[in-house]
Amino acid sequence: MLVLERLNKTYPPTEGQSRGVALEPALTDLSIDIGQGEFFTLLGPSGCGKTTTLQSIAGLEHPTTGRITMDGRKVFCSDTQTVVPSNKRKLGMVFQSYAIWPHMTVFENVAFPLVHGRGGCPRNEVRQKVMSALDRVGLRDFADRPAPYLSGGQQQRVALARALVDEPSIMLLDEPLSNLDAKLRDSMRVELRELVKSVGATTIYVTHDQTEALSMSDRIALLNKGRLEQLGTPDEIYNNPRTAFVAQFVGRSNILPGQIIDVSGDRCTIQLGFGVVTCPAPKLAARGERVGLMVRPHGIVVNSAKSDAPNVFTGAISHISFTGEFLDIQVAVGSEVLRVFVSSYASHRVGEQVTVQLPVDRCVALPDQG
Repeated sequence: MLVLERLNKTYPPTEGQSRGVALEPALTDLSIDIGQGEFFTLLGPSGCGKTTTLQSIAGLEHPTTGRITMDGRKVFCSDTQTVVPSNKRKLGMVFQSYAIWPHMTVFENVAFPLVHGRGGCPRNEVRQKVMSALDRVGLRDFADRPAPYLSGGQQQRVALARALVDEPSIMLLDEPLSNLDAKLRDSMRVELRELVKSVGATTIYVTHDQTEALSMSDRIALLNKGRLEQLGTPDEIYNNPRTAFVAQFVGRSNILPGQIIDVSGDRCTIQLGFGVVTCPAPKLAARGERVGLMVRPHGIVVNSAKSDAPNVFTGAISHISFTGEFLDIQVAVGSEVLRVFVSSYASHRVGEQVTVQLPVDRCVALPDQG
C-alpha cells in the first residue's frame, strides 16, 4: 500500500554551522513496506528521523534521494524528479497541536477540507459528511460549539474528524496524544486505534512513547539516528530485541556482559561475571563471541525456582523501591546488580538473601556494543 524505498535526507547547514563539516543525515537508506489498513508506528527518540519520515510521506518534506509509492502510484522519486503535492496524495493528518481554528465552530473546522480542499465537495453533501465524521468521534451534539470552548480531548476528536471527513486512504498522526493528561491518554489510545481501524485507513503514527507504540501498533519501526534499528510486531520488538539500543529504549532491561562458551543446536551457554547461563542462540552465534545478555526486570523469578532449574543464582537485596504497581528491587549477584520487578504485595527487605532465576526463554543474547 505504502512503500518507502531507500530514503535519504540531509539538511543543508544552518546559519552558524560550518559549511565544511559533514552533517548527520536525517534519514539513511530507509526502506519500509506498509500494508493496507495497517496501524504502523514510527518510534524513536528525538532527532531519530521519525517526523522527517512522516513529513516526507505527507509531501511537506522532500527526501534527498529515494522513492515513495502510495497504492501503486509514485508520489516521489528522486531519479525521475517526480513530486506529487500534498493535496493530491489523499491523506488525512492530525498534528501534535491539533491546529484547530479558534474563530470557527466545530462544524466549520471539520468541513474545511471539503469546502476548501482538493476538487471541492458539492454543498449538499458537506453537511452529511461532516455530521457522519462527528458521529464517529462522538461529537455530533457539539457541531455548533465554538472551537475554543472544547476540552483537550474534544479538540483532539475534532482534529480526527477533520482528517477523516474526506475519506483519506492514509492517516498520518504526529504524536496526537502528547497534549493530553495521563488518564485521558490511556482511554484515547484504545478509542483512536478502534476508530482508524473501523474506517479501514492505513495509519502511520509517530511517537516517542513506547507504551503508545506497543499497545496500539500492528507493527513498529524503531528508528535511531536516521536508520531503521528494528522492524517488527510489538511482541517481537519487546521480547526479541536485536540490539542493545532496542532493548534499552523499549522497556527496561538488564544487559550483562558475557562471552559465548558453547553453542549446541538452538541453545548457547554464556559465561557471565557471576556464572554460566543458558539462552537461545542468536543467529551466527560463535564460540568466543562477546555478547550482552538481556533479561527484563519482570522476567526474573525470585525465590520460586525449582532446585534443578537452569540459570539460578544466589544474591542479596541491596535496594528496594515501592512504585505502587510493583516493587523495584536491586539484587547484588557477584559483581553485578540485577534490577528485578516483583509484586507489590511481596514481602522483602534490604540485606535479604534470595535466589534469582533467569528463565532460558526470557534471555536474549545481543551483539557486543563495545
